[in-house]
Amino acid sequence: MSGFNTFIVATVGTSMLTNLRRELAWRPDQPATDREAEEAFHQASAFLRQQDPAARVCGAEINSINYLLNGRENSAVRVEPPVELCLLVSDTPEGEWSGRVLKHYFEHWDSVCAVNCRTIEGLQHTDPKRFAHTGLRNLVRLAAWCLSYAHRRQPAALRLIDATGGYKAQISFAGLLGQALHVPVVYLFEQFPYCIEMPPLPVSFDRSLWLEHYWLFKRLSGEDHLPVAEVPRADVDDRIWQLLDRETIDGVEYVALSPILEVMHQGFELQPPENAEKPPPSDLAAPAKLHIKEAEMPHAPKGSRQRMERLALLDWVTRVENVKFVDTARSCVKPGATQRLDEILLIHSDGNLGLEIKLTTTCTTSSHRAWCLEHLRRLLAE
Repeated sequence: MSGFNTFIVATVGTSMLTNLRRELAWRPDQPATDREAEEAFHQASAFLRQQDPAARVCGAEINSINYLLNGRENSAVRVEPPVELCLLVSDTPEGEWSGRVLKHYFEHWDSVCAVNCRTIEGLQHTDPKRFAHTGLRNLVRLAAWCLSYAHRRQPAALRLIDATGGYKAQISFAGLLGQALHVPVVYLFEQFPYCIEMPPLPVSFDRSLWLEHYWLFKRLSGEDHLPVAEVPRADVDDRIWQLLDRETIDGVEYVALSPILEVMHQGFELQPPENAEKPPPSDLAAPAKLHIKEAEMPHAPKGSRQRMERLALLDWVTRVENVKFVDTARSCVKPGATQRLDEILLIHSDGNLGLEIKLTTTCTTSSHRAWCLEHLRRLLAE
């Protein structure tokens, strides 16, 4: 088969392994050695092929995906084959072994065109702190990337998250991510004969707050953690500061995105603002848009003139003027600094001093303004 009509990201736990240990009379620690794992793999594969996929002995992952793929009458979403599966497994030998068995098992289903298995680094129970910070954040990041990649490949395909398997904490963060990306999240409770869709969580994120801190989100998402000394406290809103993870390593304090902030970042990064629309062009030439207070320029941050000239080249800008110096080391957009639809304030910084710049635009609607804010956010991040 080529292509897919449905893309399912499924979290994977060890319920299948627990059942197999009981049914096949394995020792509690098997599979342990490589040889035992290989023997167990073939034994498990043969056993599962003999079972009804709806049988409890097959485990939560097979049960839930079976119900989804067979279009049960009462299931929350209608899955259309062919289906591509992405199995997210824990960072444990048991998790990786279970993922291998499930991948082999689903590859023999006619309705499945492809199966990928990915390990979530840090998602393991032996180190609770690493699980809470690194593991859950990597779960969010990897699931978001897989869903985004699937959308780029097949924009019309249904995408969904099956959060039945794995640690209970995965369900909460899968629900948050699904809400942020507008992707259904389904779950098969043990007592239920079909999958249900998780209801929307009573939480929302402030896109303007994210835009203003995009410099921080982008860097922390890419570098994992930074010395707290490199994150100026005055530039970070209290609502963001309180949610940053902190850890001291060799006497140095570091900050990182908490799992909830990673959800916020991935949701906005991969989901464009609703109803964003590019504003109409201005008929002014770029030089006519520049209103630079020349007396202040000798003291301005490096690159200020070049920044203003580049902003004047944007066809939806009608006026560019320097407003005042500010004590910040970060270039950023200030989406909530003005109530006028046609005005946008931003900061240009050379790493030492900042210059507040006011843009007058052709925006006449909130959709126009949303488009401009997103464009400027990416421009300043370059």
